[in-house]
Amino acid sequence: MISTNLHRLITLLALFLLTPGHLLAADWPVNYDIDLASGFGDYRSRHFHFGIDIRTGGVTGKSVLSPVDGYVSRVRTAYTGYGKALYVKGTDGYTYVFAHLQDFAPNIDKPLKEAQLISKRYYQDIFLAEDSIKVRKGDLLAYSGQTGIGAPHLHFEKRAGDTPLNPLSHGYKLKDVARPIFTRVGLQQVDDHTVFANGSRRLFLTAKATEKPGVFRLDTVLYLNTPVGLLADCYDMLRPDGMKQAVYRLGVYVDDRLIHESRLDSTSFDTDPSVALEYDLVEATAKRKYVRRLFREEGNAFTGCRPAGPHEGVLGADGMLTPGTHKVKIVGEDAAGNKSELQFTVLWGPPGNLYTLDSTVQVAADTTDFYFTPTPDLSAFAIDSAVVYVNRGPLWSWTPDAKIHKLPDNRLKARAISFMTYLVPLQLRLFTAEGAVIVDTLFNGLQKYGAKMKATHEVTDEGLLVTIDSFEKQMHAGRIEFYFRDTLLGVEYPQMITMEKYVCFVKPQEKYRRIDRYHAVLSRETLYTGFWSDTVDIHIVGLDSAQQIPVDEHFTINLHGDACFRPMFVELRKNHVIIRSKLQLNSDHYQILPKTFPLRRNLTVSYDIPQDFEQNRYSGLCWLDEEENRWVWMDNKFDDSEDVLTAAIGGGGSFAAVFDYVPPSISRLSISNGATVQSHRPAINFMVKDTLSGIGDDRNIIVELDGEWLIPEYDPESGMVHSRPLQPIAAGKHHLGIQVTDRAGNLTEQYLNFFVKATQKERGQ
Repeated sequence: MISTNLHRLITLLALFLLTPGHLLAADWPVNYDIDLASGFGDYRSRHFHFGIDIRTGGVTGKSVLSPVDGYVSRVRTAYTGYGKALYVKGTDGYTYVFAHLQDFAPNIDKPLKEAQLISKRYYQDIFLAEDSIKVRKGDLLAYSGQTGIGAPHLHFEKRAGDTPLNPLSHGYKLKDVARPIFTRVGLQQVDDHTVFANGSRRLFLTAKATEKPGVFRLDTVLYLNTPVGLLADCYDMLRPDGMKQAVYRLGVYVDDRLIHESRLDSTSFDTDPSVALEYDLVEATAKRKYVRRLFREEGNAFTGCRPAGPHEGVLGADGMLTPGTHKVKIVGEDAAGNKSELQFTVLWGPPGNLYTLDSTVQVAADTTDFYFTPTPDLSAFAIDSAVVYVNRGPLWSWTPDAKIHKLPDNRLKARAISFMTYLVPLQLRLFTAEGAVIVDTLFNGLQKYGAKMKATHEVTDEGLLVTIDSFEKQMHAGRIEFYFRDTLLGVEYPQMITMEKYVCFVKPQEKYRRIDRYHAVLSRETLYTGFWSDTVDIHIVGLDSAQQIPVDEHFTINLHGDACFRPMFVELRKNHVIIRSKLQLNSDHYQILPKTFPLRRNLTVSYDIPQDFEQNRYSGLCWLDEEENRWVWMDNKFDDSEDVLTAAIGGGGSFAAVFDYVPPSISRLSISNGATVQSHRPAINFMVKDTLSGIGDDRNIIVELDGEWLIPEYDPESGMVHSRPLQPIAAGKHHLGIQVTDRAGNLTEQYLNFFVKATQKERGQ
């Protein structure tokens, strides 16, 4: 006879084997193997992803079950966002949210449809009393769908009060065998002037997998002497061929000491806009959505951003690093405990150069000796060689025309041999035993003045970059002068990249509140005034709690409260449009740059239409989607009495007031005029398409059967509308009316009669 304990063990083992491999069946809201399409905390425009997205195999209609005992506390329906959503308040004190549903269970669907019919609105947000609809763990709540946005899937959340929690770190477990993957590491300058050798403020390096599972490395030893913030381009999956999600935890360690942690445990609706600082917004907008910022940016209130010290996680800040080599690793960990790490070495140096030029001695007409003295103690750097590089156009490269000799006390002598040596740009480069390359002193060939050049500028999410492109054959120092109304605001000095390129970075500051012109000069001596000049319209936003910035007398940007995380530059441009009618424009073309910048909340733009025409009501402010080459109608308000259009914007780009005269189209109607149908609850399906302004909300689609309002289900992504009478209708003739109005006010109507065939029972009567 089998012992009782052994019998229990066999029973438990059988239950385990019968349970789908990825489930803890009593807790999850579905009864099939779980795979994720998106994870908690993934980047979304202006917010973190509040839950996890469970894949449904590309189909709708899968059962959604209550994970706990409790009651239905809220039901929402809308065409966008969560679509059909359901909230369950559990006896465990948590709230569970299910979104993008197709249908609700009958006991939930009935009061919803009653409310829709009474209000004649599809959109509902119904809060229910605790004793209204009670549920037990495992009860049917709804069926999965694809309402709102996205392909078929089930969005699932767990909340403590109004705080979304990561289900995978709060009681829900999945079989997860995949380690996080690192693809790149980024460096971001955080001071007020430094750029990298490529002229940018951000630099990304490729991470390479090693033979050891879960270990990635950089090929090079990084030499740094200014504080930088780290960025990690990494993602996680449940299985090696699964879909990507954000990594649950990222930690930065220097010499095994934690300096920063980013953890996707929970988020808050109040601090949700901080997603634009926790992730790299420029990368995310370019569809590289897994680049995380591993230091705290000014304004980042996300609680999962956790610097371990006063340095805010910035590498090299506040005396964090001593001169010499340091081991840095970024550890990525998923909620199941799978880990990967990216390892690299940093050689930290003092600000400025390691060697200074003491003197030069001209040996012959074509030969010069250069003498250098080390400024700090070099013992921590393990320098094993020094060479001379020469600049040839856009490149620096080793030159055989210069030799380095080591002198006593670590002094160096470089002998250069060249025709007209004084014109040749030379630079000292140092190589260390661990493989770091130190770009050190520029010591020759710098000329006083150059005239052949042009300058360009770019407003970025960090500040203002001005680039001088020189056409001279020598290297020069340079300066940038900024003006407003012919008053000199300040002078900045660019960093020399090559003899052909000089880059100047300027952070927003009070004295540059408004810039309307800048000069670029290939000299630092004020005696030389030949320059490249450009007229601009650059403002700093975020210095004041409220600002109105006119682009011209008609188009205005409005900032309210603390819309900006920090002060930032914006550039305004206007392109005059001569023949507007051919382009269906009701305004000139306006640009706000940069195209991408972080905001706590939307700005508004307003356009005061100069001509008072009846057709103005058919126009709206639009944003140009350059990738799709189409105008996107924004959420507009039109003041008919003042002929003013107002719209909210979440960033920069190109804007204009555009006319929409084309009404929506109705096609593929499931019932034709004069048709006879068998069903007493006939499906009324059709497709709606609109060229520009689109369908605003549920009030823009009206379906009436014999004068009675029917509930219209509309999917904005496919354009399909589904409706049917809730109760059987009588045999005989019926009248169907459909009205669709776009946001510009264009109306399309379709009316028809059809017949319902009598049943055999009805004919017998």
